[in-house]
Amino acid sequence: MLKFNTSNVLKTNDKQIQRKYQKEIDKIQKGFLTSSLPGMEMLGWVNIIDFYRNQDLLAMKKKASQWKKEELKYVLIIGIGGSYLGVKAAIDMCNGMIGFSKTKFIYIHNMSSSYIADVIKKVGKNKFSIVVISKSGTTIEPAIAFRLFKEIMIKNFGVGYSQRMIVAITDKEKGTLHNLAKANKWTMFFIPDDVGGRYSTLTPVGMFPMILSGLDPLEILKGAKQALNDTKSFNLKSNSAFLYACYRHYFYTNQKYQVENFIVYDPSLTMIGEQWKQLFGESEGKSHKAMYPTTSLFTTDLHALGQYLQEGTRNFIETTLWVDQPRKDIKLSINTNEDGLKYLNFKTLHYINEKAFQGTVAAHTKNGKVNNLIINISKADEYHYGYLYIWLCRAAMMSGYLLKINPFNQPGVEAYKTNMFSLLKRK
Repeated sequence: MLKFNTSNVLKTNDKQIQRKYQKEIDKIQKGFLTSSLPGMEMLGWVNIIDFYRNQDLLAMKKKASQWKKEELKYVLIIGIGGSYLGVKAAIDMCNGMIGFSKTKFIYIHNMSSSYIADVIKKVGKNKFSIVVISKSGTTIEPAIAFRLFKEIMIKNFGVGYSQRMIVAITDKEKGTLHNLAKANKWTMFFIPDDVGGRYSTLTPVGMFPMILSGLDPLEILKGAKQALNDTKSFNLKSNSAFLYACYRHYFYTNQKYQVENFIVYDPSLTMIGEQWKQLFGESEGKSHKAMYPTTSLFTTDLHALGQYLQEGTRNFIETTLWVDQPRKDIKLSINTNEDGLKYLNFKTLHYINEKAFQGTVAAHTKNGKVNNLIINISKADEYHYGYLYIWLCRAAMMSGYLLKINPFNQPGVEAYKTNMFSLLKRK
């Protein structure tokens, strides 16, 4: 399960935050009941469990089973932003970053010529499949990558092979990718109209690749369902996701903090941090508002940023994601002391890592005077990914509404596209 720990916050506590914000939360609740808040047409992710009452889950399992029989060397996941971050976050968290299956996932999420060329070389003449994720099909990064790898696939294996080995996750009725998929007889799974990119991970956007990787979709949805139930109340005494949003708003508006540093202690959780960064960055960063979301991997970054975090400018807060039970652990067996490590005999690496976490929080809070929030989950598995993702989505939504902005749009993203297309002379 998930616990939200605020015992390392300075100068305030849960009761004070609840007293300060409950009336504002009640006003937002009235907006929900009257559908008067901006962006409420994009709340489909709150009803994601209902989405899978049809045959979509069965169809995705069937397609994944067909691909597994092909003994593919690679699966290319082509997408950007919310079409990629959640997929990799879930798979890394539950399966680890190394990947021990025969089929390797390669994520294509930018236009770097060197990276794309390296992927082309790595794939070579090996059998591969493509999952292309784009609601419109016109987002330039995935559109270019998909064209390149689709042509390589057809050249090496033929049109018939491509019809079996391309899955398009896109709009149900319209758009460039939808039309291409229909014309070429590729399998399609659909993104609901009322779900935006960063809130779409539990739609086929994330669910089909997760199934391909061996994750249990029912456990993911089970965790998501529990989180939706646990966060449906607008009472701050019982809804820790909304309480997190209130703490963030308090630090930003009352304490004038400009940065939130999201910390993990396992490289396999790095992409959870990246997904968190998009959730809060795109949901809040409008009208020149909100804290800047950044991430750190400890203890690695303690040997690069530790000095600054301990004694640098006090313009940030820290939020740590800690997992009680690791996917795997190693117990040390040390019989000699030539390296001075015998005191760690019979200790596990996770135990040592936990002491590093506890020591860092204590140092940053007591000596560094940094406010520390802790999100604690029991395990790094499918159930807890589903729970954590929905919990963060609910917090990001409320954070936006507390800032009196629409948490579901991202108008500023279009600015770079407009300039880029102008420079490319697109007609």
